[in-house]
Amino acid sequence: MNLINAEFIASYGTAEQLPESSHAEICFCGRSNVGKSSLINKLLGRKAIARVSSTPGKTATVNFFRAGNINLVDLPGYGYAKTGQSERARWDSLMNAYFSGARDIRLCLQLVDVRRTLSGDDERMVNFLKERGIPFAVVLTKCDKLNKTELAAQKEYWQTLFEKVDIFPFSALSGAGKDDILNALDAYTE
Repeated sequence: MNLINAEFIASYGTAEQLPESSHAEICFCGRSNVGKSSLINKLLGRKAIARVSSTPGKTATVNFFRAGNINLVDLPGYGYAKTGQSERARWDSLMNAYFSGARDIRLCLQLVDVRRTLSGDDERMVNFLKERGIPFAVVLTKCDKLNKTELAAQKEYWQTLFEKVDIFPFSALSGAGKDDILNALDAYTE
């Protein structure tokens, strides 16, 4: 996958704005503040192509990035408690429109914080992906926050939950796990 000349394409905030799928897509989903934008930046080798915020719930749009003949799609984070009812309804509409369209989704990277256990929101998202037949892999973010013993225990926990799913520990700070994720993206987009 050629990531050298990756570029931001556009952001869309409503279901009606979403364009038709023109390229194969890799999408990134997960809770608010789990590190989707940081992962995209690290994969693309750019510091700020995707906006990163320390405030949860800032990504409220579907953001498209082009990398060669693939679109990387940064989806809004879910599960932020301070989000109002109207904003949740807009998010639901936007997500349903994205996943219901005739899109060429090759892989969804479901990001989870390695320090946590499976949340209800994460479980609903994974079940949604399974029901739709969308291939997914799990990225365990923030691995640099744990020592080796803790990381091994958490990786084992996640592997028991998702026996036949690729699981990638990842650190946005050190880049650990980046090459494994890139290899998986290559395999799904050949």
